[in-house]
Amino acid sequence: MTGPSSDPSFGSPPPTGTAPESSVPGRRPVVWAPRARVVEVLLPYDPDEEPEHLPLRLVGADHPGSWGADVDLPHGTEYGFSVDGGPLLPDPRSVWLPDGIHGPTRVFDPAVFEWSDGAWSPPDLTAGVLLHVDVASFTPGGTFDDVAHHLPEIARLGVDGIEIAPVGAYDPDEGPAGGVRLHSVAQGLGGPTGLQRLVDAAHDARLAVVLNVPYRWAVADELGLDAFGPYSTGQQPARPRTRVDDQIAATRAAQAMRPRTGQIPLARPRTGPINLSAALGAARLRRSGRTPARIGSGPTMRTDAALTRINLDGSGSLGPRGFLIDNARHWFHTFHLDGIVLDTPALADRAQIPFVQELADSVVHEGEQARRRYALYLDGPGLSDRLTSTVAGLLLQPGRPEHMATVRMLAETLAPSVRRAVRQGPRHNRRSTRRAGAVIVEDITRMPGAALAVPWADEESPARALLDVDDVDVRASLLAFTVLAGTPLVLDTEHLPVVPRTPEELRLAKWARVLLRLRRAIVTELELPLDIRSSTDSTVLAVVRGRGALVLNTSGALAALRVSTLLRPAEGAIGAPAPEEFRLQAAWEPGATRLVGDTLTVPPRMVAVLRAD
Repeated sequence: MTGPSSDPSFGSPPPTGTAPESSVPGRRPVVWAPRARVVEVLLPYDPDEEPEHLPLRLVGADHPGSWGADVDLPHGTEYGFSVDGGPLLPDPRSVWLPDGIHGPTRVFDPAVFEWSDGAWSPPDLTAGVLLHVDVASFTPGGTFDDVAHHLPEIARLGVDGIEIAPVGAYDPDEGPAGGVRLHSVAQGLGGPTGLQRLVDAAHDARLAVVLNVPYRWAVADELGLDAFGPYSTGQQPARPRTRVDDQIAATRAAQAMRPRTGQIPLARPRTGPINLSAALGAARLRRSGRTPARIGSGPTMRTDAALTRINLDGSGSLGPRGFLIDNARHWFHTFHLDGIVLDTPALADRAQIPFVQELADSVVHEGEQARRRYALYLDGPGLSDRLTSTVAGLLLQPGRPEHMATVRMLAETLAPSVRRAVRQGPRHNRRSTRRAGAVIVEDITRMPGAALAVPWADEESPARALLDVDDVDVRASLLAFTVLAGTPLVLDTEHLPVVPRTPEELRLAKWARVLLRLRRAIVTELELPLDIRSSTDSTVLAVVRGRGALVLNTSGALAALRVSTLLRPAEGAIGAPAPEEFRLQAAWEPGATRLVGDTLTVPPRMVAVLRAD
């Protein structure tokens, strides 16, 4: 029943560093139960027989309220906890649950897997491009191994990595809103070993892997976590939560990270809080009378109207905070992930030290210890898909001045804000310090399919209408704008087909590769401000940044534009290119898109990319 005693630190350390000491999750049963009188480990052998009971002891002052065993359990051992003589409960930090979220926990030893990514160094994801992959629906098989077969094709598209949808186990009859075991990996997807194989294969293909973590379902009543301690607030909202509630919560959580006084300085300081009117404007861009689109990339993850909130600022909140910080370290160490996406509305709190700040400090420390460049994405309603929704509004309803005004507003509020932390070391160690630390990335732009696959997607998401657009010209124009807009980007497989099945999809995939190459060439300009221009009738949108320009004709007619007027430098601009310096660099319809002298011709609902020599 017991294995050799070993260090109780959770998971396996990254191959290039040493994991900090921690108690969970791991082979040694440890659980936080501050109100319990007796806690036992139950080792079931036969469903018809009484399991063996092994009493736990309090760990000590360093881990108040935690109970632990004195020995490790072998890999594959099934166990559960009993609190004050109660029934078997799964470990709240269960990694492996082959019998479902209410069955016994199976010990998972990460060291059983042999990693081959010792030389892996993740790319800089602050201006990077990810492809969202819903493992369950990405392939007919719906497993990590099936996704791994397509990694070479994904890498050839030119993205920096993949964002995988939440992989935690939940009851299929109840759905994710009925509770997700936050540390677990669903057995149907391939289990924890399957995720390790996927990440290892992705790193071999030079792709980073980022995980979307479903925090808002982590303490649902059905999980029974309050039998151990005050994981939840115990309060249901008096009314259903709306997108406005989530937008405000997301903004507060993001503001908790800004300004920083510790080891995460702002690379580009903000001048004020995020303007909520820009976020709310996107929700008004849905086409009236339009039925919700069928989601082609997999099931939508909706927010339940009566979610139990995580206890991040009430009595006993140190336990839930430690639970979530351990969860982040678990993903980085056990599975070698390169980043995690934070659902900022679910993590909002009113504590003196906001939880997102504490989590960021912990991730910074992890990066310094492991000499890895981890990424934290702050995401949530109103912080992800505003650009795509607004530009789609221009394409679907051209000539509306309010849409153009919203684009201008977004150009002022959505400049990438990236917090970086690097290891502070001696000058001779500078080479290694460039890899260490962490980055915190805000204002992610999501394509529609990626926007609907996050835990906060709901019936009112403007992305639903966008997925119902079958016009490949509109999709190509929307893709061009988002790729060259400059914010960290998460694409979907509707606009970036991995395995094209039709001539249109093949053409769209080729166009995406062209755009991603252009984005890589202007990576040093992505932090520059966007200069938004428009025609007098608000049907042509021009975006000028640095020495590049993107011209989008949203109307249904051919547009003949005077470059000297549309791309004239702003008054007082220093170093801005003259209109005659621009040359046509790329176009969705190159045969019909021409720049002759001062006249640029752009076909209806199409885009042209220009560059100044």
